[in-house]
Amino acid sequence: MNIDFSELTATPIAPDIVMPEGLAADVEYVFSVTYTDPDAMEVAEFSKAAAIAIEREGLSLGTYPPPLGHEGLRQFTSRELKSNRGLDISPDNLFLSSGAGGACQTIVDAFIDPGDVVMMDEFCYHGSLNMFLRKGAIPVHVKMDEDGMDPDALEIEIEKKLSEGIKPKLIYTISVYHNPTGATLSLARRKRIVEISGRYGIPVVENESYADFRIDGPDLPPAIMSLDETEGVMYISAFTKLLGCGLRLGFGAFPESARAPMQKIGFGASPSHLSSMVVHEYLKNNKDSYVQGVAQSLGAKRDALIRSLGEYFPPECSWTEPEGGMMVWVELPEGADTWAALDSAVEKGVKYNPGPVFRADRSGANRLRLTYSHNSPEDIEKGIAILADVFEEQGLFNS
Repeated sequence: MNIDFSELTATPIAPDIVMPEGLAADVEYVFSVTYTDPDAMEVAEFSKAAAIAIEREGLSLGTYPPPLGHEGLRQFTSRELKSNRGLDISPDNLFLSSGAGGACQTIVDAFIDPGDVVMMDEFCYHGSLNMFLRKGAIPVHVKMDEDGMDPDALEIEIEKKLSEGIKPKLIYTISVYHNPTGATLSLARRKRIVEISGRYGIPVVENESYADFRIDGPDLPPAIMSLDETEGVMYISAFTKLLGCGLRLGFGAFPESARAPMQKIGFGASPSHLSSMVVHEYLKNNKDSYVQGVAQSLGAKRDALIRSLGEYFPPECSWTEPEGGMMVWVELPEGADTWAALDSAVEKGVKYNPGPVFRADRSGANRLRLTYSHNSPEDIEKGIAILADVFEEQGLFNS
């Protein structure tokens, strides 16, 4: 008897999450993924670091790594967080993960039950959003602007749920160079969110995956977790975007009270120990200079994207001008449908992220996210010119 695995599929907790088919297409001009900047990668230096790390630590690959991950990399990360993000965290309260997504998934698996309410940004990175949806969570999107999540709006939404007899489980925010809008949560708002979290007893999950991608503008405010005195914040970040998406290496920081729940699931899927030892060897000798090179390269690409939008998109459109990160958030006239237009763009060799993929209710059709890390400045201009022609043909500029 032949076995049909399709008949054995587990019953999903939540309905299938529909995403635009065009996002899976192979195209020439990619504005839909926050890839590592290929023009900033130092492959030769990374190869040297790999050789050194393997020669020194190669025999450790014969055994399983520590449950929290490579000790040297956790120690390095602890020092970097204190120096750069104002966060004093022990290496024993850090766990390595398969990218920032792996750290987020660990937190979702440890703390989210079907039906739990999660407060999140007005537009939320679709990878994180979909993790919560697949677990059966109920997202509540909170109004945001150029300074990030609005604490007043957050408190209003919390009070609404409490009046219904429902206490939200978590507050989730991407607080630095927000994905998809590029906003950075101001210091005043970080303090307010910490205060709201403590007063209502709702923990915060802070994602700072883009903290190393400052291009210009003022220094970043300290991490939310560094401002908290109630052990009510968990922290997520990654090395993946900086060094290479294929490395799949991120990390999470947690207060002591969160250890037992996450320990029960083994701190999620462990990353490659080989990747961890090589990344540690490379970063401890090269991080500062490498980050500067990334900022210079991304700055040129960001400027090319903003310049191209100004040249090819009409004045009825608006967009952000981020001081870091990898993306620009674009707003078209009301009535435009970026989801429906994606297939036409893909046919012309361009893809982007329609705004509705960042919302649980799939609203925001006149918005789109454009990433700039993957293409050269020259290709960015070519791709935006093509996209503008598509939007003009589809009537998105005069909706």
